[in-house]
Amino acid sequence: MVPRYLNRVFLVASLVTVPAAAAAQGSGTLPPPGIRSNPAWLTVTTGPTNRSQHEPPQLFAITARWNSDAHALTPFDVFGGLKRLDASGALIWATTISKGGHPFAFKHVAWPPRLVDFRLDHGWEGQPLPRIQQRLLWIAAGAWNLDVRVYFGTQHPSKPLLAAVQAELNRLALPAP
Repeated sequence: MVPRYLNRVFLVASLVTVPAAAAAQGSGTLPPPGIRSNPAWLTVTTGPTNRSQHEPPQLFAITARWNSDAHALTPFDVFGGLKRLDASGALIWATTISKGGHPFAFKHVAWPPRLVDFRLDHGWEGQPLPRIQQRLLWIAAGAWNLDVRVYFGTQHPSKPLLAAVQAELNRLALPAP
C-alpha cells in the first residue's frame, strides 16, 4: 500500500509535470530545473510555469532513507513541512527565476552548485524551528538565474549528510532551453 502523502506527491507531479521541451516552446513559459533520478531522494516538480503566474517553476528533493517523515516534502507548505524534517534529513528547493538578464545581480558560479558557495543562515525570518538550517544561493549559470536552497533538520549536519546533499546537487540539471 502506498502511503497517502506519496499519492499526493505523485498526483501533483502527474498533474502539473509536462515534458520541459514541449512546455518551453510555449511563449512566456519558464521550465523548472531538472534532476537525474536517485532512489535515495524523493523529488517533485511544479513543471513549466507561465511567467504571468505567481509561482515560478520549482523542483523539490528530500532525503528518502535518512528522513524519518517524508511528509516534509510538501511543495505547497515548504516551511510547515520543514518542521517534520529530522536531524538526518535535508530538503533541496530549486527555482527558475528567469532566463537572461535580471534586475537582481545573481552570483556567477560554476554549475552544479556547491554547498561552499551557499550563504549559511542559522536563523532567518519565517524560520519554522530554531534547529532548521538554511543555505541559500542565487546563481547565474548558463543563460539561467536560479534560487537554490538547502534546508537541514539540524544546525549541525553530519559529514555524510553534507556529502549526500552535495551529491544530489551534482545531479541537478539546468532548465531545458
